[in-house]
Amino acid sequence: MKNLFSFLLLVFITTFSNAQEVSGKVTDVLGTPLPGANIIEENSSNSSATDFDGNFKINSKIGAKLKFSMVGYETVTKTASSEMTVILIEATKALDEVIVVGYGTRKKGSISGSVSQIKADDIIRTPAQSAIQAIQGKAAGINIVTNDEPGAAPTINVRGIGTILNSRNPLYVIDGIEAGSLNGISPNDIATIDILKDASSTAIYGQKGVNGVIFITTKKGKKGQVKISYDAYYGQKSILKKVKMSDSYRFAYYNNTALGSSSYFNFNQPVNTNWLDEITRTGEVTSNSISISGAGEAVSYYLGVSNYTEKGILLGADFKRNNLLNKNEYKFSDKFKITQLVSLSIADNNPKPLSAFTNAYKQSPIVPVRYANGRFGVPLLNTTTGLADLTGQRFNNVANPVAQLFYTNQKNKNVTLLGGLNAELQLFKNIKFNSNFGATADWGKGYSYTPTRDLWLSQNPSLSAEDYPISEGIDAPLNTLQQRKTNSYVYNWDNYLTYKKQFGDHNVTLVIGMSKSKNNNFEELFATRYNVPENSNYWNLNLASDNGEVTPNSVIYNRISTPEVSLAYFGRAEYDYKGKYMATAIVRREGTSKFQAPVRWGVFPSFSAGWVISKEEFLSNNKFIGNLKLRAGYGQLANSNGPSFNTTAFNPNNYPFGDPTVSQPGLYVPTIPDPNLTFEKMAEIDFGIDFVLFNNHISGTFDYYNRKAKDLILPVSPPYVISELPNYVNAGEITNTGIELTLRWDDTIGEHIKYWISGIFSNNKNEVSKINSPYFKNFSGSGSLNNGEYTKMVFEGQPLGSFYVYQQIGYNGDGEPIFNDLVDGVAGLTDKDRVNAGSYIPTYTYSLNFGINYKNVDFSVETYGVGGNKLYNGKKAQRFGGENVEFDALENFWTPSNPNASNPKPSNNVPKPSTYYVEDGSFFRINNITFGYTLPKFFEKLDRVRMYVTAVNPFIFTKFTGYSPEIASNGDPLGGAGIELDAYPTNKTFLFGVNVSF
Repeated sequence: MKNLFSFLLLVFITTFSNAQEVSGKVTDVLGTPLPGANIIEENSSNSSATDFDGNFKINSKIGAKLKFSMVGYETVTKTASSEMTVILIEATKALDEVIVVGYGTRKKGSISGSVSQIKADDIIRTPAQSAIQAIQGKAAGINIVTNDEPGAAPTINVRGIGTILNSRNPLYVIDGIEAGSLNGISPNDIATIDILKDASSTAIYGQKGVNGVIFITTKKGKKGQVKISYDAYYGQKSILKKVKMSDSYRFAYYNNTALGSSSYFNFNQPVNTNWLDEITRTGEVTSNSISISGAGEAVSYYLGVSNYTEKGILLGADFKRNNLLNKNEYKFSDKFKITQLVSLSIADNNPKPLSAFTNAYKQSPIVPVRYANGRFGVPLLNTTTGLADLTGQRFNNVANPVAQLFYTNQKNKNVTLLGGLNAELQLFKNIKFNSNFGATADWGKGYSYTPTRDLWLSQNPSLSAEDYPISEGIDAPLNTLQQRKTNSYVYNWDNYLTYKKQFGDHNVTLVIGMSKSKNNNFEELFATRYNVPENSNYWNLNLASDNGEVTPNSVIYNRISTPEVSLAYFGRAEYDYKGKYMATAIVRREGTSKFQAPVRWGVFPSFSAGWVISKEEFLSNNKFIGNLKLRAGYGQLANSNGPSFNTTAFNPNNYPFGDPTVSQPGLYVPTIPDPNLTFEKMAEIDFGIDFVLFNNHISGTFDYYNRKAKDLILPVSPPYVISELPNYVNAGEITNTGIELTLRWDDTIGEHIKYWISGIFSNNKNEVSKINSPYFKNFSGSGSLNNGEYTKMVFEGQPLGSFYVYQQIGYNGDGEPIFNDLVDGVAGLTDKDRVNAGSYIPTYTYSLNFGINYKNVDFSVETYGVGGNKLYNGKKAQRFGGENVEFDALENFWTPSNPNASNPKPSNNVPKPSTYYVEDGSFFRINNITFGYTLPKFFEKLDRVRMYVTAVNPFIFTKFTGYSPEIASNGDPLGGAGIELDAYPTNKTFLFGVNVSF
């Protein structure tokens, strides 16, 4: 009986075990349920599938091996457990992504050119006032130099710089609307950013696309229920890297040594001002964005409203921007639809002079911010006591930076309206017609109020207002009010036909069309008024003479530009065979009114081809290679995106006609335009590899490119018998060669952990490869130090942006710098003694990024670095005498007993631009650290609530001794780019944010 009972119990247990039910849920990496996923138990006939919500049940047992599969996703095998959660990774998602290529779209897998795409999640991961600033380090070959000044835009170069005087900026295309910038588009309203990098891709835009094309695709409504999203964050800002300056005691010691006196400056100063602390504050940034979207059978809609407010670290520097974006699509039938876009941006900016940072760097710490009488401190020294005083001898020419900010009263307001209308008509089964019109209108106004009398009093602290030499004219006004109004309008109108046809395994797409655009269409009105009422309510261009105590004097200046018109005809042919072989050919013929009639037209062709090797039969059973594509392309482009160099000007002059003692007014022509001046031309070859390896875990791209710009527009100095001032001719070449590498690893650990690691590396060699005009001089541009010295020149065989300075080789017996005199037989230093100390343009950029998701927790780190570049410490090199000096400079300077010191002896002489001030500009920075948590779903209608904390630019590693190794200026390679002078320091920001969607 006992044995029978045991047998029956064993049968019952076995039967129960075999009949056990395992349940769980299958989702993608974002937690979205996957309906229709298949579940099969290995070595068994048990199978099941997920329902609409991704849930499944299968007759199996704990510990069994279950295989999960679904079309388009990687197959995974998991050990059965109770209440399983299985995450499937998309296998071919990257190849099926839609890329905007200009006048159409293509799947990424069928593109034969060099293209990078950045998605919404990557754009908003780094909170920034500009989406371009937020994508730094996220695309190879794209060099972005950020600018943390409130309201400022970053500079961006695609595959180097190929021009000297023309525009270096890429073309922005916002939902088909051509633009020169993002035009205030909020990062929250952007769905994707597609960047066309090589000439074979950008040739469809001709001379406009020579610096790359950046497509901005804004978000749109999707079918289903109405979706509402809210994103917000608040953060605080501070200076990422400070420079320690000397205190009062060390200042006195340094300058006494420089003057050869031990008592000129008293060592026991009553004041020890830290000027950087006096002009800065804790900055604040706030962003709020809300959107509503949805779609039905005939209409889709998206409406986004956002506000961005920043209180800069510089006292009084404030910026505010409000955005509205509305995008609707109306489907009138299966053959006809219209898409409408309206974007409105309203920006208010209170800029402050960045020279305040330079003045804070140089001003003496013995000068008080204010005297006891409330007047601002001035660098005046009582030579009897050696102390700073109300009266005395001025010992430097540096402004009081606090007073400078206090008396700078400037406000700007810009309203930008961008609109587009696209109509799409299916004419026949395989032919559709698109007409796209886009326009941007911008209105700006602002004023600058200068209290001239107060400024005079600030420099004369012992005098009173009664001592000011009041004038009814403009020689010594009480104040000055400068007012400005600007408006501009640009548009592009594109009409094109698209033919698509599949012949068996052959796919053909043809695009043909025309485009017309108008830019440089603006008007400026400037008015300068003197002795206006001090009440700011009267600071407008309608100021009447009876509003003030005195009659305001006025100077009015009005300028209207000559619009530039571009007309182009273009065509593109695309061929694809089985997704294995692909080719694209483009031609664009374009003319611009900027040049004279015989040379205003150009033809810009390109061709590219691709071969997906992984689809060949000899790799069909290969499990290591998921996708492998070779591609190559060649294209020709042009550049005329800059000021007009082909105009005739008339300047006034007086001539002694008739009576030699009487001058007669007349005109003369200062320049002779070259009738043959035309486009700068660029040709580029590109070879690339796209790959997916290791069961779709590794994906990446590799590119090699060689682009040569020729017929550069250069200034030349012909003999005066021909022309008095420089003319412009096509006479030079610039070459950019480089490689780009992008890698990404995606994987999972267990059932709840997903992680990714990505990195990019870009290398670029820039060279002015030829200058073929005998009249071209060593063009020094505007790389000025504002002390009578300059730093940059253009030489054949050298990179753009190179610093040409004197080579310091040591110190003489008096501790004065010795410079290498390279020219024998010439006494003293000349420009021919300057040497190339390196270029500010990086030779390589890189990034390494990491992210991990564990259940509801996400964590990511993004980094960015540059190398191979040099920077010029302009603040350090701009001395006239009596300025402060860096704390570290006093640690090791020349003395008779220390002749091998790294720093010269204390001196108040204006320094020569030399290699002493050229420093390593490389840096590695942590761009972003983010920790986020998504709350469990606690309300049926609530899709997601995520909270996060982010540190932006928390750490930097660099040898540069200035405030920031990122110095863009306006990106001019011969201007202030790479020279730290009047530059806004890089900020570090710590913020808290929330994402809500329902």
